[in-house]
Amino acid sequence: MVKIDEVQAGYIVKATGYTQLFRNKLKAILAAHAMALAEAVEVGGPVEITFPEGWGDPVVVYEPDF
Repeated sequence: MVKIDEVQAGYIVKATGYTQLFRNKLKAILAAHAMALAEAVEVGGPVEITFPEGWGDPVVVYEPDF
C-alpha cells in the first residue's frame, strides 16, 4: 500500500521502504503512482494508494500486462 499524508510542510508519500516529503501536491501524487506501480510489479498484484481525507477514493494500481 502507498499512502499520501498531508502535513503542514507539504505532502508525505509512504511506501514499502520509501518515505519522502513533497511541497507540491502534483509531485506527491506522481511519486505515489510511481511507487505503487513499482510495488505492483514486485508483488505481482494490485497496490492501493490512499489519500488524505477529502481527496477522494483510494486508487488501485495494477501490474502492467505487456
